[in-house]
Amino acid sequence: MKIEDIRRAVADTLEARGLNNRTFLREIRTGKRDDGPYMIGALACVALRGAQPAE
Repeated sequence: MKIEDIRRAVADTLEARGLNNRTFLREIRTGKRDDGPYMIGALACVALRGAQPAE
């Protein structure tokens, strides 16, 4: 999965949930918000998805 896919998924999900701040959504899509809580959470989820479960 590419970072662009994650950015798009985060922005699309926020938009679907009613966020209509076009500037903020555009900043997410272009990578200007990669250090924000939405992207950090999404990146953590991707990292967990790829991790092996502990035994």
